[in-house]
Amino acid sequence: MESTSLTTAGLLILISWKSNAFILNQSCGGRAGTMIRIELELLSPALVGSGGGFGAVIDQDVVFDDIGLPYIPGKRVKGCLRDAALEVRDMFECARIGANLPEIEINKTFGIIGSGDSPALHFHDLTMEEYEPNRQWLRFLEQEPKYAPFITREAVLRNYTDIRQQTRIEDDGTAANHSLRTLRVLRKGLVFSGVVEIREENRELHCILQLAAMNWRRFGTHRNRGFGEVRCTLISTTGNLEPVEPWLEQICTD
Repeated sequence: MESTSLTTAGLLILISWKSNAFILNQSCGGRAGTMIRIELELLSPALVGSGGGFGAVIDQDVVFDDIGLPYIPGKRVKGCLRDAALEVRDMFECARIGANLPEIEINKTFGIIGSGDSPALHFHDLTMEEYEPNRQWLRFLEQEPKYAPFITREAVLRNYTDIRQQTRIEDDGTAANHSLRTLRVLRKGLVFSGVVEIREENRELHCILQLAAMNWRRFGTHRNRGFGEVRCTLISTTGNLEPVEPWLEQICTD
C-alpha cells in the first residue's frame, strides 16, 4: 500500500511538470562552454520590483533600462531557479522518489549568497524579443527633435505595463487611511529570453537546471496575490524542444 501511494505522488509531480514546461537534451548531458536559451512567459501580470518607485506617482515599479524597456535581471532568474531546485529536492524526499539532489550540488550549480566562488552557471539578463534593435531605434528617435517629445521613458513603459492600485480594508469595510499604493506591473503575455552559460561539464548540474526550470511557477512581488505566474522553457542552440526525459519518467513510476 505504501509503495502505491508513493508512486502516485511521483506521478502527480511528473504530470504537473509536463503541463508546465519542456526541457532539452534527452541524455541530460552538459558540456563546458555550452549555451542554453531560457524563455520566460508571463501567464499573469508580474511585478519584477526594482526596489523603488517612480517619482511621487508609482510606489513600486518594475525594472527597466534607461530608455524605458523592461527586463528581468539575471541574478533574479538565478535566485528563483535555485529556490525551485530546492523545492524539487524536498518533493523528491517527501515522495521518496529515487533521485538524489543534494544541496551541495544545487549550491554548486547556482552558487551561494555571499560566497566568492563562481557558480557553474552564468545567467544573462532576460530581455524581450528584438531588444537591441528596438533600443537602437528608440535611442535614434529620442535624439530627433521631431519625435523626441513622444519618445520618453514613460511612453515606452506604457506599451508594456499597466498601473494597479491596492489599499487595505478595515474590519468595518472602509479603506484604511494612507494605505493606498500604486504599482506598475508587466503585462500578461510578455515573453523574455536570455542566455545561460554552462561553465562546467557536469551531468548532474544540467539535470538540476532542467528540473528547476520545470518547477518554476511564480516570481516577483505579490506572487502570492495573483501576480507573477510564469512558464519557463529551456531551448537548445538548435531551437528544438524535447519531451520530458525518460529517466525522470522511470524514477517517478518505479
